[in-house]
Amino acid sequence: MTLLVQAEEEGSRLSNEELTSNIILLYIAGHVTTTHLIGNALLALHRNPSQLDLLKHNPWSETAIDEFLRFESPVQVANRTALEDVTVGGKDIKKGETIFCLLGAANRDPAVYADPDRLDLTREGVRPLSFGGGVHYCLGAQLARIEAQIAIATLLRRLPNLTLDHPEAPDWRQTFVLRGLSTLPASC
Repeated sequence: MTLLVQAEEEGSRLSNEELTSNIILLYIAGHVTTTHLIGNALLALHRNPSQLDLLKHNPWSETAIDEFLRFESPVQVANRTALEDVTVGGKDIKKGETIFCLLGAANRDPAVYADPDRLDLTREGVRPLSFGGGVHYCLGAQLARIEAQIAIATLLRRLPNLTLDHPEAPDWRQTFVLRGLSTLPASC
């Protein structure tokens, strides 16, 4: 944040509105989505005991985080502006129109993933769109992956008898863009 405040280009600095917007973005992108990833993964594991058992006995699966991101993406929607006229799937999109990308739906596309509504930590070729793509790929993607891997592995190691109090009735946050839990009651 200090670097943002001090940023200057040709004598011009960020306005208070620009600073505030960037700080909010950094908080949401760097914290909220990662906590949602961890919470969503723990819920998915406790709703899928065979996958929980698999992860407990295999300290870390290389494909687990990608499968968690695919199965229950913390970011469900991204929007973009068309830079030129284009036709996608038979639909004409005009330059300047807003496009809403439903990342959660794309991550469960049956044309891409067999049995997409099943959590499978051994699934191969998982390429979730949860972090975006191209020039819009999330700058913090690797950090989020590492944080989630460490958090989940540590919880499973330190609290092997952890159970969720009500995995059948999760307390989801009431938002459209981000998918995460308000609370995740658990006990040992």
